[in-house]
Amino acid sequence: MPTSSCLRRHVLALPLAAALSSARGAGSSLTLRLPDPNAYSAHGQFFIEVLKLALSKTSDGEHPPTLIHSAVDLPRERLRQMLADGQLDLLWSTTTPDREAQALPVRFNLLKGTNELRFLLVRSADLPALRELRTLDALRRLRAGAGTYWSDAQILRTNGFTVETTPKFDALFRMLKAGRFDFIPRTREEIDIEVVKHPELGLVELPGLALQYRQPLYFFVARNRPQLAERLQRGLALAVADGSFDALFMAEPGLKTALAQLRGYTGLRLQLRAL
Repeated sequence: MPTSSCLRRHVLALPLAAALSSARGAGSSLTLRLPDPNAYSAHGQFFIEVLKLALSKTSDGEHPPTLIHSAVDLPRERLRQMLADGQLDLLWSTTTPDREAQALPVRFNLLKGTNELRFLLVRSADLPALRELRTLDALRRLRAGAGTYWSDAQILRTNGFTVETTPKFDALFRMLKAGRFDFIPRTREEIDIEVVKHPELGLVELPGLALQYRQPLYFFVARNRPQLAERLQRGLALAVADGSFDALFMAEPGLKTALAQLRGYTGLRLQLRAL
């Protein structure tokens, strides 16, 4: 039977053990597996910084997260499958019903709607005829081009468009030049870059007309990590409340301009139903 002095030593040791355990927890680091920031979307490093910001808002004294990036050359669909299989912890993506069935969406639009307007990349030789287009019915008589796995392709088809697709992004512009389809819908930032990038193809923006549809871009978290999804939701809400998310957004090259252009656009907007 233990003596009274042994019992006292045991009782006194309990707070010390709890304190040591708490200290070890406070010093721990969250490890996350995610895509390379340059892998498959513009502003990848911005999404990484938003992730860090959201985690810092809900940190309880832990170290900054350890981020393990996948290979840079993995295609989007492979990354989404890795997320569904638990080989990644999160990624960022526009949303569709299928993607929300495979992973946990953190319902916070990381792009603040700057990708809602889609301007039309067309052949310069077609401009005289296309300038007369003013309705969705008229535009539906044309064929759209899109990436095989783009949510844009699903949205266009849902709205009655004929869509030709390819899994090879760079091939889209050559296919447009060759007449395989008549336009590619692109964001303001994308179309400005692509007109300059492909001068030999004779591609231009159709002025004064844009498609508009809601297409939020979320963090998606593996289904076996619901606590992470909930933590990011809380952290993003806190970052909005204290202004730190907006400060990060407006400091990102291209996004501040894209937001101003979205709000200031005065051309015709043809509204499409979202998925």
